Amino acid sequence: MKKLIFEGAEAKTFLVEFNGKKAVEKERIPKKYREKKLDEKIRKERIKAEVNLLHKAKIAGIRTPIIYRIDYNKNSILMEWLNAKKIKEKINSMEKKEFIEIGKQISLLHLNSIVHGDLTSNNILIKKRKIFFIDFGLGFNSHKIEDFAVDLLGFKKTFLSSYPEKEQKWNWIEQGYLKSSKGKEVLKRIEEVEKRKRYL
Repeated sequence: MKKLIFEGAEAKTFLVEFNGKKAVEKERIPKKYREKKLDEKIRKERIKAEVNLLHKAKIAGIRTPIIYRIDYNKNSILMEWLNAKKIKEKINSMEKKEFIEIGKQISLLHLNSIVHGDLTSNNILIKKRKIFFIDFGLGFNSHKIEDFAVDLLGFKKTFLSSYPEKEQKWNWIEQGYLKSSKGKEVLKRIEEVEKRKRYL
């Protein structure tokens, strides 16, 4: 069994079987415009980076898929199938405490110097009222407030553009984020970034 469930610019994600149960395999797509050896090197580096971020996030107490296997020949990661829903599919039935928890978990990522790089309602899942994060393929390590602000601002923009009537829910996410020691500083920097972009 190998079923394509998502195709992005950088990778394809498949539903597969592993040891008699469902699993997810993410394969980095070759880029024909790049020289072959360079392309191989870049894809391997990005696989390693994603695996390291997933591991680091899990150690920090953030729910992420368990990694079963890394295949550097195929540039792929075999991971746990969470069988969870994207928050975009459950947005109308989610409670205030769940949105607060999303904010708390994002702040925990940032406190552990992890920038997700692609925070969207597709990459945050919910299962039995628990929040999970997936797809760290564009993520990186950073200690910069600016990077955390841009990470969270990207999520804010996609969240509010998809759910314009959900401003209250975004406020709850910010409430959760403010529970972090860096919360106020990051949210203040978001305002500064928004002002800069307004005048560009």
